[in-house]
Amino acid sequence: MTLPALPFPWMAPLVARLRLRFAEEARDGAHDLSHALRVAHNAYLLALEAQADSECCVAAALLHDLVYLPKNHPDSPRTGALGAELARTWCLEIPELAAKAEAIVAAIATHSFSSGAQAVSLEGAVLQDADRLEAIGAIGLARCFATGGAMGAALWHAEDPWGANRALDDKRFSLDHFELKLLKLAAAMNTEAGRRLAEARHRVLTTFLAALREEL
Repeated sequence: MTLPALPFPWMAPLVARLRLRFAEEARDGAHDLSHALRVAHNAYLLALEAQADSECCVAAALLHDLVYLPKNHPDSPRTGALGAELARTWCLEIPELAAKAEAIVAAIATHSFSSGAQAVSLEGAVLQDADRLEAIGAIGLARCFATGGAMGAALWHAEDPWGANRALDDKRFSLDHFELKLLKLAAAMNTEAGRRLAEARHRVLTTFLAALREEL
């Protein structure tokens, strides 16, 4: 996936550097370079409509998963904060981004849903929406089960798939992740454009769940 032509000359070398870093790590298929590029594309479109700093938003999106930890790692909720610190170093090494480093860092530090952090800037709000759009819709479905598979999770609990008589646990059962996170994302969008796009993607999730319930 590629971004539309943008007037950011720093993008090509940054993406090349990210490609090398990501290739050296054992990342799951939901947190690879194509994910970062799609989030950057989302962020650019949302930033234009919200009148946010599009350069800051795109840079934050490309760097938002600079630090990767599996979702079942005990420090997984801290990946946003850890990645933000490393992103500061990367931004300061890019002359065009150095002056915006702190704004980029602030956006990344609050992007993670699992951290419960609130965005402190419009650019942070855009990044949250851009990343969360990736977690719903058809892509979100694929990413959910890819992440669960990478952790060794089952698709769902064989005897009680919907959690009627048990506590939900999305580290063990991928289907539980819908109730614990994915179905909450559309209502949590910050921007008008994010809410509009999320509404359509949310319907993909509910349609899938209805079909799955019928088949099960």
